[in-house]
Amino acid sequence: MDNQINQQGGGYQQGNTYQQGNAYQQGGGYQQGNAYQQGGGYQQGNAYQQGGGYQQGNVYQQGNTYQQGSPYQQGSSYQQGNFYQQGGSYGGNGYGNDNGNAEPQKAPNIFQQFAYSFVPNLYDRLIKVKVGSMIGFVTLLVLAATLLSFVSVMVSFSSVDMEEIAAQMPEFTLENGRLYMDEDFMLDEGGVFVYMTEDIESFSYDDVDEIIDEGYHSVMLVGRDRISIMNNGEYQQMDFRDLGDSFSLSREWIATGLAPFVTVIIVVAYIVYFLWRILWYFLCAAVYLLIAMLIASVMSKQIPGEVLFRVAVYAKVLMFVVAAFLDLIPMVDIPVSLLLRAAVTTAFMGFAIKKLPDNRPAPAPMMGQGWR
Repeated sequence: MDNQINQQGGGYQQGNTYQQGNAYQQGGGYQQGNAYQQGGGYQQGNAYQQGGGYQQGNVYQQGNTYQQGSPYQQGSSYQQGNFYQQGGSYGGNGYGNDNGNAEPQKAPNIFQQFAYSFVPNLYDRLIKVKVGSMIGFVTLLVLAATLLSFVSVMVSFSSVDMEEIAAQMPEFTLENGRLYMDEDFMLDEGGVFVYMTEDIESFSYDDVDEIIDEGYHSVMLVGRDRISIMNNGEYQQMDFRDLGDSFSLSREWIATGLAPFVTVIIVVAYIVYFLWRILWYFLCAAVYLLIAMLIASVMSKQIPGEVLFRVAVYAKVLMFVVAAFLDLIPMVDIPVSLLLRAAVTTAFMGFAIKKLPDNRPAPAPMMGQGWR
């Protein structure tokens, strides 16, 4: 019986508490995992592991007022752009067409430029004209005046009977760049005066103008080396040596072939005259620009030079048109003096500049507290 008990196994064979496994074999609190194995507050993550106020982001991490952007960072009125910074056609000043919202005003066309040039209060529209359009306007203005003068001269010339004039002329020859004749010739008829001589080398503008002042509308003075002609206020002259040594002219040729030749001379002369008048117009406008700058300075206005130049260009239109109109009237000799032209043009510029906006920037307002 005892053997059976020993074979079956005693309490120690079957397994005592230590064989079956005590709390330490099964796993005590430390085997199963105590609070430190499972993860205590420090393993699970305490407030510092989860992220405290500094890890989640405090007020300085999220961005305080200075990080989010203060009124100075967002942009003050000077950063956004004031009236002069928002821009216009002249670099963002009061002379521009655009204000960001309003539709840009179109610059005047050629006909509007002509009409507005007689009204100084409307020059604020003319200063918006582009340079190319302004040059085109002056070119057309001068071209119109030159063509009218050319037509007037050709009409007057066509009324002259060349055969009748040749019949009254003495024998003469024009060759080798000079005039040859036996006696002087003079014609004084119907407001036309012609004088030819080889005893005088050439005549000047003053000589022709002196005769015009006596009441003639057409004067031709022929000297040994030059011919000078003035018709209805338009003066031309030509040296015979410019014709070349092979050129020859006689009284018989005047009766038959002078008219076409003179026509060609007049055409060429008017082309040169037209180009010179355009250049002269802008040269005078440049001089008036200096006067305009002085006027603006007296009025304590800051206006761009290109704007003042436009004012000078359009202020000249009135007296240019008046002078051109008077030249077209036959039998009327009313000279427009330089002093009168300067006075009227300067007055126009003064009225126009007075109405133009000042380009001087407004004083900067103080921002913040005090001067900080």
